[in-house]
Amino acid sequence: MFCAFYSAGLNFAPLSPSATEKLAKMLGPGSIVGNPLDAGFAAVVDPSVYMQSIKIMIDDPDTDIVIIDSELPKAPHELRERNLRIVNDMAGAASKPVVYISAMSIGFTEFTKALRKSLPNIAVMQGALVKALKSANGAAALDEVASKKLLKAYGIPVSKEEIAHTAAEAVKIAKKIGFPVVAKVVSADILHKSDIGGVVLNLNSAAEVKKAFGDITARVKRIRSKPRLEGILIAQQIKADFELVVGASLDAEMGPVVLFGTGGVDIELMKDVALAGAPLDADEARQLIRRTKAGVKLRGYRGKPALHEASAVKALVGLSNLMADAGGRIASIDVNPFLINSKLGVAADGLVVLNNEAARKAAKR
Repeated sequence: MFCAFYSAGLNFAPLSPSATEKLAKMLGPGSIVGNPLDAGFAAVVDPSVYMQSIKIMIDDPDTDIVIIDSELPKAPHELRERNLRIVNDMAGAASKPVVYISAMSIGFTEFTKALRKSLPNIAVMQGALVKALKSANGAAALDEVASKKLLKAYGIPVSKEEIAHTAAEAVKIAKKIGFPVVAKVVSADILHKSDIGGVVLNLNSAAEVKKAFGDITARVKRIRSKPRLEGILIAQQIKADFELVVGASLDAEMGPVVLFGTGGVDIELMKDVALAGAPLDADEARQLIRRTKAGVKLRGYRGKPALHEASAVKALVGLSNLMADAGGRIASIDVNPFLINSKLGVAADGLVVLNNEAARKAAKR
């Protein structure tokens, strides 16, 4: 049996030649067409690409089953509902099963249950976001590694990185990633790494990496509260033209909301942020971006080249879906900085704060 998987981190047999040719022609140069397929930024720029990609796979006679990595909306959402109904119609006319699957969903709302019943031709397999949240073991937040793992699962681009537990391991990781790299403390008990000297930038050699590992470890050991040290994160250092902040929070009146604006050290000085309710689609994300000065800079300002807005759109949509799926279990998500240049944008840092008693106590300190 040949299985075609749309947008997921699993490995299957190559796509058939006919499907590969059609997808490559539609997605354009620079796209990597394979199985699994991720239409990536082409689908962000033109949402119809998402539906056309699925149709090509469903219509391909050499494919026996199509698995789509996506979520059923937890509340009314015109675009996502419309797409689901179109896929349901495609599946009804197809001679093969079409399955929706995700490792993230934590359960159905009453709206989702009713919507699911109206889609008889699509099988839905649900995973568990709860597993990721339980990894905090009662802490107020997920550490950076766990936070970024969750962000990446929702399509939010993150930097290349690995956690090291020894100085030798840190050097090995740095050489694999390529210099320069950044070293950062990993601890769910340390929410603001820079405040304790837990971040060292511009590491250009094995000796510098080894020293940074030792220095950060020593600083953590001197902290009176004795925070748990999970390791030291060695991460790719991205050359950024601009620093953004993207985030989300659970508002007492509005429910889940997402945030976009100027980030980095200028976040408090500029106060250039805008909010929107979640979930939102790519068009709504672009509208949110355009409400800020940061959005002006993304499009190219005073002769400077345009920056990779599509990555910011993808991050906002992913954050909004994560907050909607979390069902109140996440209090806030802070991605600052989100580094961006003309070719890409990545989450250089990430913090998922949970909506639990530990987080509420930490907020009162």
